[in-house]
Amino acid sequence: MHTIDGARCFQAMVPMRDGVRLNTFVYLPQEGGPRFPVILHRIPYGITTPPGQHITDCTKGWLPDPRAPLLGAILRGWREIVRRGYAAVYQDCRGRYGSEGEDHAYGDDAADGFDTLEWIESEPWTNHRVGLSGSSAGATTALAAASQRHPTARAFFAQVGGSSIYDDVVYEGQSIEMERLWLWVAGNIAGLSASHRDGVARRFGLNGAELAAVTASALARTAALNAARQATPPFIESAEWMHLPLIGYPDFSIMQPHLDEILRHPAPDEFRSRHNFRSTIDIPGFHVTTWFDIFQTSVIAAFKQLHASVGNQRLWIGPHNHYFVYETNFWPRDPYFEWFDHWLKDEHTRIMDEPAVFYSPRAWIAELKTYVPNDWRHGDNWPPPGTVHKKFYLTGDGRLTTDGPGGEVRRYVYDPNRPIPTFGGRNMLIETGPRDQRIVQALPNYGLSYRSKILDEDLTIAGSVDVTLHIQSNCRDTDFVAKLIELHRDGRAMLLMDGVVRAMYRDSAAGPQHLEPDQVYPLTIHLGDVHHTFSAGSCLQVDITSSNFPRHVRNTNSGNPILANDTAVDIRVATNVVYHRAGHPSFLTLPVLLASRGSSR
Repeated sequence: MHTIDGARCFQAMVPMRDGVRLNTFVYLPQEGGPRFPVILHRIPYGITTPPGQHITDCTKGWLPDPRAPLLGAILRGWREIVRRGYAAVYQDCRGRYGSEGEDHAYGDDAADGFDTLEWIESEPWTNHRVGLSGSSAGATTALAAASQRHPTARAFFAQVGGSSIYDDVVYEGQSIEMERLWLWVAGNIAGLSASHRDGVARRFGLNGAELAAVTASALARTAALNAARQATPPFIESAEWMHLPLIGYPDFSIMQPHLDEILRHPAPDEFRSRHNFRSTIDIPGFHVTTWFDIFQTSVIAAFKQLHASVGNQRLWIGPHNHYFVYETNFWPRDPYFEWFDHWLKDEHTRIMDEPAVFYSPRAWIAELKTYVPNDWRHGDNWPPPGTVHKKFYLTGDGRLTTDGPGGEVRRYVYDPNRPIPTFGGRNMLIETGPRDQRIVQALPNYGLSYRSKILDEDLTIAGSVDVTLHIQSNCRDTDFVAKLIELHRDGRAMLLMDGVVRAMYRDSAAGPQHLEPDQVYPLTIHLGDVHHTFSAGSCLQVDITSSNFPRHVRNTNSGNPILANDTAVDIRVATNVVYHRAGHPSFLTLPVLLASRGSSR
């Protein structure tokens, strides 16, 4: 036991059910006790400052680092937690930094979270009331632990993390989310524990020098992936991004073998359902996301499901991207301790007296320094009352209109050898937000655009946005990507949101269903949720294309169920067709707020 800055701390190697031990730091108040409520954080990013150094020295344990301000909300520093009368527990996830075992990318976090709670329950310094906490990957591990229904887990506070990590995020629309997998896995290679590296060496028969060479090659490949972001156009000239097959990807699949397992599940199955953590959670939860957060759909789905089935849930939705939640100076207030004081200390705080939902009415703030933190709204649920679903039909002459469907089919070519690169949207590690799409719209075989008349007054939408298409293709499989764009008077085509559907898994519960060239198929593309006001003088625009790379992997159009096995010889060039007539309508469904409904001329 050590004493540091008014707290007692110690390090423990906490045993899991299979004997693997996880590196854990505990910080206790010097006053009060002897038993305290506990706030637990489990993360893959290292629990020392800086990460990777002093791995087992709790006196060097995590605390906010002024040199890296974004870390300020990934974990609340132990000083503040202890000062408020809690025990603070931090743990390196399995296979990460100071912990033993091999990293399976969330594969063990439910069981390891439960076993960690078992250990906490056995310790003399806990009062058996634990709050689960974290941001991003740490939010996912908190939700994983919450899913196990341990009796000491009383509430969770989860910021910008996935509640069903594979169904909602990795396989959004049943299309593999390549950007996050590749850059996130690559970025975490440096934090693999010694035991993970030993396991890799044994599995592939590598000696120390060979393992070091693979590690160095993986890091060089990571640098090349990141450099490709700056190209014009980005990504598609990069051998590293365009490499096929995805399974067995050089270096990454050696250093993180679980990556290949993730790629082998193109439709919902038992493997993916094990990571649907929200399905078994039964405790109060605080959910935080932003309108351009990569995890937005998963966070909102968790809130809505648990608010209906469990109750006592809260949802905060901020503007901007995944990282806005770490900019605590821009939040109206920090509800973190209000939440845990209520559920772990039985203190009356205003957090449960307020409506369940608190959100920013603006999806994006171009300059954060101009942001007004009190420009937020309350609601009892999401979406807010007063919305109506309004259809805007895609027509054969490229219009987007409420007058009804009509017109001939429109065709475009999708060549997987020249995919349309990602430029903006709900990304995490590449450029995010409402980027001007003209740079990609100018590329050959971009796809189709549909434009509304000019809005003569503001039009506000709040809720879920979908695009329904009737489609045809000369290939057995292909992707359909839909983008909702605000076209400004000056010509800027600013992306608001987008979504994807892999056509042969358009009904994921039914399994693979190949496309026949003479048949027309309906499919619906979910674009996520938003609160946004289209300005008078602008137009609505919907773009339809078949790639958004590397946000999503290239569909080779082969029709092979496990796309990740495909090589260059499997590539087929698709001619894709969108229908518009009354019997096969295609349309955008918008949740229009009646109080600020606009019209067009």
